[in-house]
Formats: sequence, structure tokens, C-alpha cells
Amino acid sequence: LKKYALALKDLDRAVDVDGTFLQGYLHRGKLHRQVCSLASAKADFEKVMQLKPSHSQAVKELAALQELESAVGELEALAAPSNAAAGVAEDPAAAQQLLDRVYRTAPDCIVAQLLEANLQMTQRNYEEAIGVTGRFVKSSPGHLEALTLRGTAYMYLADHDMAKRHFGEALKFDPDHNDSRKAFNKVKDLDRKRQRANRAFEAQDYLEAEQQCRAALAVDLQHQRVNKELQLQLCRVQQMLAKPQEAVAACQAALAIDSDYYDATKELIRALLAAKSLDEAVNLARSTLQQHQQDGEMHQLYREAEKQLKMSKRKDYYKVLGVDISASTRDIKKAYKDLARQYHPDKVHSSKEKAENEDKFREIAEAYEVLNDDEKRGAYDRGEDLDQQGGGGGWGHPGQHFQQQQGGFQYTFHFG
Repeated sequence: LKKYALALKDLDRAVDVDGTFLQGYLHRGKLHRQVCSLASAKADFEKVMQLKPSHSQAVKELAALQELESAVGELEALAAPSNAAAGVAEDPAAAQQLLDRVYRTAPDCIVAQLLEANLQMTQRNYEEAIGVTGRFVKSSPGHLEALTLRGTAYMYLADHDMAKRHFGEALKFDPDHNDSRKAFNKVKDLDRKRQRANRAFEAQDYLEAEQQCRAALAVDLQHQRVNKELQLQLCRVQQMLAKPQEAVAACQAALAIDSDYYDATKELIRALLAAKSLDEAVNLARSTLQQHQQDGEMHQLYREAEKQLKMSKRKDYYKVLGVDISASTRDIKKAYKDLARQYHPDKVHSSKEKAENEDKFREIAEAYEVLNDDEKRGAYDRGEDLDQQGGGGGWGHPGQHFQQQQGGFQYTFHFG
């Protein structure tokens, strides 16, 4: 751009000195055309035609300029905010064809290069947008739109220091530049809220961490690299707050942004386990493990998911006795005695009721045999196979007894 600026100054002086200098107007028009100063280029070529109506080169240049104007107009329409996202997403090749049409006639077209940078931003090709705007920043340090676009691309690559540097540079040239000011304030606000969320999490103030994560997520819905991390952090926070369903939703939101986000996948498995979505947790852990065989943590997660699924399908002995998982031996013994008396087969007379009480009595005794034995209870709590422990099926209680013969079935119960 500096080279063209110097050449234009020389040609300006030349045509000022000689208003009939055909080659001066012609060359200046070509320079204007190359950088897409369309109105200025047209004025110069028309001046040549005015001085020499039969000038064949000027005729060709005007025809080429008309094609260039058409291509630039189509490109501007495609890059308009209302059309850019949909248009490029539906047919990115069409956008590239328009750019090629422009660059064939105007290889240094400023408008086209800025539109190309905007289109690259729309497609989230942030590295390419940085490359396109780089030439402007190098040759024209004060190009505000290029600085702002470049800073925004760095922001969406999560390089916030470089983003703020570019926004700040634009504001040095024009302190009132609205786009740069908004972008600069946005990235500072986002950084501030993320820092607050991190500090709250480290301080175990999980309610504050949840609030700050949500506030940070609301700053810029398009900031995918940061938002996926915020959703993962929110997933962890909500697990600490015993909100497993919300944690699952947050982890799924992170994976919706980046389906290959491995940390979010592992955290989702934990959240699914906490939410008791055990089949889903096992399936996800199994499929993930196939791709990460070398990760010991993933192996551990899969084993834990399978164990919890297995435990969920066995009898809940604590529920059978109506006690909490932290119940003492004394509480367990008392619950057993109360239930044994309540469901004693001698308390009923019909065969149907006796059969029902026998089943209930057997279940109570089975639960008591496991939970009253420290070794068996520990194995049960750990999800181990009780058959290998020699328990969980018999239900006699040595030392005290009650016997009854019913339909060929003999059982012994104890109350002491």
C-alpha cells in the first residue's frame, strides 16, 4: 500500500502539471483499480476517453472495471451481516469464486481483502483472518478495521493478550473508534469474570463460582474456545453443588461446542454416574476407552461405571432394613428385630399371607446377615461379589432360633 501511495503521488503531480497527459491518467486509473478505488479509477479512464475517444486501452479498462464493480458488489452483499453466516455456510465455494474474480482484476483490492477477512471470521477460520489482515497492519499500522478484525481473531483463538494489544493499538489512533472500544471492553470483562470464577472455585465457594461461570458465558456466545472451558468448569462446579443433572447438561454443552473435548467427556461420565444414568455412563466410558486405551484414568472411570451399574441391579440391603448407609451395627440389629417381628409368618394365617411373609422374612434375614458382618458389609459397600465372600444368600442367625415347617420349607429366625 505504501508503494501505491507513493506512485499515486507522483502521478497526481504529473497530471496536475499536464492536464492532457493520457498515460498519466491511464496509469493512475490502473493503480486505483488495483486497490479497488473504483470511483477514482473510473474517473481517470473516462478522462482518457474524453481526451481520446478511440483509446482502445481505456475502453478495455472501463469494461474490466465494470466487471470488477459487479464482483465487488456481489461480494459485499454476501458478506453483509444479515447474509454472511448463511451464505458462506451454504456455499463457501461461491464466496471464493467471487474473491478470485476480484483478485484477477484487482490483486491488491483493499475492499476484497477486508471482506475476505470478514468471511474467514464467519467461517471461524481465525488463523486465515489473521493472515489476511496482517498485510494491512504491516503496511498501514493505523488501519482501524484491520486492527479490530485481527484483534477479534486473536480473541476467538483465546489469545486475549494479543487481542487487547490490537484493540489498544486501534484506540491509540482513534480513541473514539466504537468497534475497537466495544471489543476491548468485552475481552476485559470476560477475563475478569473468568478470574472471579477460578478464585471462587479454588476457595470452594461453589455458588459464587457457578454465578461467575454463567456470567462469563453470557459475555460472548460465539467465543467457542473459552465457552467450552467455562461449560466444563460449570459442570465440575455443579457436581460439587450436588446438581448432577445440571452438571450433565453443562458437560454436554461443552461437547456440543467441541465433540473431541476429552476432558469434558471424562467429566460427563462422572456427572452421569452422579445422576445415576448408569447405562449411559457405561456406554460412554466403553466407547471412549476404545480410543484412549493408554489412559489409566479412563480405565478407572470405566471400571467405576461398570461397578455402579452392577451395584444398582442388586438388592439394596439398607433399603430392605429401612436404615441409612451410615447406620451403626446397633441400628441395623434393632431394625432387623423390629422387621422380623412384624413379618413373622406366625402373625398371619392364610397361605397367601404366609408365603408373602416368608419371602419378606427371607429378604430381611439376608440383608441382616450381610450388614451385621463387618467383612461382608464392607465388601457389599465396595460393590464386590458377595458370592465369593460366602455370604448373601443364607439367612440363619446362630445363637437364637425359631423354626417352622411350612410346605416342605424349614427356616430358622432368631429374636433375643
